[in-house]
Amino acid sequence: MNPSYGPVFVPAVALIGALVHIGLARHRTPERNLTIALLWGLVVAVGVGEIVTAGSHLLFGPATAAQIGFPAGNPFQNEVGVANLAFGVLGITCYWVRGGFWTATVLGYLVYFWGCGIDHVYQYVAHGNTAPYNWGPIVPVVFGVPLVLAILLVALHRVQRRSGPPAGAPTERGVASTPAGP
Repeated sequence: MNPSYGPVFVPAVALIGALVHIGLARHRTPERNLTIALLWGLVVAVGVGEIVTAGSHLLFGPATAAQIGFPAGNPFQNEVGVANLAFGVLGITCYWVRGGFWTATVLGYLVYFWGCGIDHVYQYVAHGNTAPYNWGPIVPVVFGVPLVLAILLVALHRVQRRSGPPAGAPTERGVASTPAGP
């Protein structure tokens, strides 16, 4: 496989996993479908993807720097690797912790990745950096994956707002009423 397509692999696995999961689900509702898609995106694309990326920066720094078009030995890689690891941990944690945690994870990921994406574009325009991990499939990934997650999150919130909280679920004012009788 061409190394420039590496950043596309994990999000593609997340997409395929979500589609298969939704296809095999017995009960499909818009809320359930959006939850499944967002969960796969957060746990696999963000969680697994960022842990793999952290490993590339922290364990294989010189080779990763070369693929980005930067000189080896730059201490930026340790900081970037730890930031990737932090988002990886957040993404994996989304399996167990939901609600506002998903919102915070998506927003942080969007800011971080779009910031990186803007720098990739700048490096290309200002310095002609066409290294595989600076310019190519990486660019639509750093802008597209966070955008898709944000769209799924907004859609999920809208569906949930329309349907209201489930019986007995916490609300801003306490606990939602339970349904009366059978």
